[in-house]
Amino acid sequence: MKSYAQAPGIGYFAGSSSPHPLPPPRLAPAALRPRLPAWLRQLPWVHLGWAGLLLYIDWQNWLLRQGVLVPQQQDNFWPLALLADLLDSALFYFNWLLMPRLFRRGRLGTYLGLLGLGLLAFCGLRIGVSYGFDEVRVQGQSQPLGYYVQVLQAYYLLLGGLILLLSFFVRLAGDYWRELRHRRALEQQHLRTELALLKNQLHPHFLFNTLNNIYSLTLHASPQAPEAVLRLAELMRYQLYDSADDLVPLAREIGHLQSFLTLQQLRLPTAGGEAGAHEADEAIDFRLLLPPDAGQLLLPPMLLLPLVENAFKHGDLTARPHVVRLVLQLAPADGQLHFTVRNRISPDAAPPGGVGLANLRRRLELLYPGRHALVVTANAEEYAVRLTVPVAVKW
Repeated sequence: MKSYAQAPGIGYFAGSSSPHPLPPPRLAPAALRPRLPAWLRQLPWVHLGWAGLLLYIDWQNWLLRQGVLVPQQQDNFWPLALLADLLDSALFYFNWLLMPRLFRRGRLGTYLGLLGLGLLAFCGLRIGVSYGFDEVRVQGQSQPLGYYVQVLQAYYLLLGGLILLLSFFVRLAGDYWRELRHRRALEQQHLRTELALLKNQLHPHFLFNTLNNIYSLTLHASPQAPEAVLRLAELMRYQLYDSADDLVPLAREIGHLQSFLTLQQLRLPTAGGEAGAHEADEAIDFRLLLPPDAGQLLLPPMLLLPLVENAFKHGDLTARPHVVRLVLQLAPADGQLHFTVRNRISPDAAPPGGVGLANLRRRLELLYPGRHALVVTANAEEYAVRLTVPVAVKW
């Protein structure tokens, strides 16, 4: 097999560095997204905000009564303020509890009727508390209950309406946010399930193709068949155990490709003799153009293999000097991984595609929505595929 070559000045995981150092690869957006600690996300922020708003208003009213803007007053301010806060909170949470039971179920008439009764009760209780604490005085004289009703009813009706509006919109926003998070969780679960299904479909598809290759060796009683079985065992070990993670080191994925290429090399026809064996060894051209620190790169497992499988399945194995040419590089311009596969088309091969490429396209749509490219070019003689994906960095 030819090479696994490096370009001049570029090392493979170690060695000399490029004269133009590559920028660090881009991370997936999820890796850059800041996350609050779990205990902060679990705090009841809405209820803490409501309590903080009431206490802030009470504190401002208390400062006004200390003689800054109005004459200083000695009264039962805090008992009155806390009792008013209790009534305000009762109206706030009255609507809070009614919304999921009536509003979200479409029972608008009952919902509005109960809100109206709650608003009237709130207004009556607030007027009663003001009267009980003798809150309103004219020239130092206490006033009768009728005066309180006449003066305060419009104010408390407006205040109660504002409390109900605040409760309504806060509850509506909270329900929308929870539903949005629930929907995202379901979508993520669906994506994980579909990705697992696609990954599981890769294993029998790959095994089917490889067993066909070994079968062709056994038909000709090839002495290379035992080595092919050994290589298959190595490949299956990777697929069963090492590829269970969402991301694997790039070095491990390249090693898997090298084992696959070694297995495929056993299928290549030779002209006989040392020259024919050397010609078959040079028929697979695999070039790695990676920086020395490429060992820190991560990508999903089994992402590159379907393209190589497709090249050998539909390629002309008798083509020389190269049956297949592969180039894996990290582009200096965008920090993305580019994988190019070229092969000569066999005259009697089926049209390229099939389950492997279809699964790969779907996996790319799920893993990198709008952030990948899979470009296929073909003519009568050659078939080429170029895959471009972002890579993560192992910290």
